[in-house]
Amino acid sequence: MLTLNLPLGRATDRYGRKPLMMGGMVVMALADVGTAMSRSVAALVPMRMLLGVGRAGCECGDRAYLADLCARVPEKRGIIVAGQSTVHAVGLVIGPLLGGRLMEAYGAPAAFYYVAAAAVGTAIGYSFLPETLTEETREAAELKATMDEEDGGMFEGLNPFMSSDEREELRERKSQRESSSWLTLLANREQRVLLLCASANSLGFVAKLTVIPLYASGHLDASPAEVGNLFSITALLGLATAPLSGLAADKFGKKVVVGAALAACATGLFFGAQSQTQSELIFFIGAWGIGTAAAGPAINALAQELAPKGGEGEALTLPKSAADFIFLIGPLVLGVLDDFIGTDNAGMILCSSAAAIAAASCFFLPAAVERVDR
Repeated sequence: MLTLNLPLGRATDRYGRKPLMMGGMVVMALADVGTAMSRSVAALVPMRMLLGVGRAGCECGDRAYLADLCARVPEKRGIIVAGQSTVHAVGLVIGPLLGGRLMEAYGAPAAFYYVAAAAVGTAIGYSFLPETLTEETREAAELKATMDEEDGGMFEGLNPFMSSDEREELRERKSQRESSSWLTLLANREQRVLLLCASANSLGFVAKLTVIPLYASGHLDASPAEVGNLFSITALLGLATAPLSGLAADKFGKKVVVGAALAACATGLFFGAQSQTQSELIFFIGAWGIGTAAAGPAINALAQELAPKGGEGEALTLPKSAADFIFLIGPLVLGVLDDFIGTDNAGMILCSSAAAIAAASCFFLPAAVERVDR
């Protein structure tokens, strides 16, 4: 996913959102069927890599599609993105329950066949949606793809019969598309803050998958069922929080909500790392769950506002890639830190520190966020 985000993000701007969304789901379905049929690690690993290809495609497409929809009613961007996050949270609550029962009744492969069927159904549903990629964005993407090595002067030389108005329009389109390149985006202070926030939020999820369960089981003697209960409660709290965070983001501003939410994440993780009972851990990790559920939609909405017009598909892959990179290295970093220090809460404290730094950085953003191309 990390290596494919940029090229597939560019593809969404050039060929459309729907082809990536539908094609990605079909590839995911094939990967899950292949997973269910695998009988060795040698067969399993390529199928999971294929799943990454499919996820990269559909996520690049649906992020750009959602950004297109939000652009029609920008004053409701927060609640729209929060609604999407709420649906995702519902899946996190229902999916494990269904998957666990299927595995118990029919064996492990049944869960993957179920997910494959859901992916095919989603691809069919996507086929009924209208394409949101505008012709202006498509033309700008094709222009950049064919002129990456040429500047305005060279282009004029190659097109002596083009009018000055046409040349100026093409220059403007190329400038808009170039502003979505990762190097250009990284030169922007607001984008760097956005990446820090996205990375810190993702690091919290890494802690949820790694060091928090280890702390619960190793330090507090929690059983697997009790660890599962902890995360079910966290998911339910997030389900209730996401819509409220969207409303707050539209009313008070994205940066305020992101900063406050990440501060809640930092507080929950820090005090969770000091918990002496399972009840305390549930309370503080629940606070983290509320914070991260609020931060996610606000970060996505902020990313949409900062994306340059005409290059949303490519620009939105930057925070996504930052999150994917954290998912790639985060588990190893947190595990090694706990082992090196010889404690079971060092990783949680590191995640808390990262969230606190990101929360503080939010308040360096301007009060009114503008697109980077304006």
